Amino acid sequence: MIKSIRFFFLSFCILLAIAACSPTNNSMEPSTAKQILWPIDNVASIAGHPTEIMGNPEVIDNAVFFDGDGDRLLVDNNPLEGATEFTIEIVFKPNDAYPDNIEPRFFHIESEENPNRRITMELRLNARQQWYLDTYIKSDISKYTLIDETLIHPVGVWAHAAMTYKDRVFTAYVNGVKELSAEVDFLPIPSSAKTSIGARMNKIHWFNGAISNVAITHKAMQPGEFALLKRVKK
Repeated sequence: MIKSIRFFFLSFCILLAIAACSPTNNSMEPSTAKQILWPIDNVASIAGHPTEIMGNPEVIDNAVFFDGDGDRLLVDNNPLEGATEFTIEIVFKPNDAYPDNIEPRFFHIESEENPNRRITMELRLNARQQWYLDTYIKSDISKYTLIDETLIHPVGVWAHAAMTYKDRVFTAYVNGVKELSAEVDFLPIPSSAKTSIGARMNKIHWFNGAISNVAITHKAMQPGEFALLKRVKK
């Protein structure tokens, strides 16, 4: 009888130990979201995707420099294809281009098939050598711009900007800090879309500065998950 009780007790303890070490339905599973990393260190292609080169963007110190006067890379790829939620991250260093170009658009995804659906990341420059972020989502049924001229940052310094979207919630971050959030309807951008880096898709609002990395993840991430935050150059 005593042996049976001991055997039962030992078996029970082993089962408890196994249960404690095994993952449960509530445990955090490793993310399987699609993630696309684009080192911006080449003008002929970006991560294997061919580019259309405008002007004379230059590779300097593993980044591409845009002069703000006709430089652009048009990447033949839509990194948001199939995404229903997403995070877009960019590591960049804007120059003081005020007042010649106070509203550079430096990242733009759009298809000629449906220009009513697009994503842009932009800056606004002021007369005090500062910039503030402008992120934009537009679809056939709604649009929203996240922008606040009081949320300023210095030009001439490497920075990280991110925008996320999930379940109508659209959020913007700078250097891992949440700045603004709102609700908007994102609709899938056609697979034929291309990505403009360094200017708006229609060849205006040129960016003066450098861009070193872009990451697109098909998941709305929190700052602690951002892929590029640690790549900001000091």
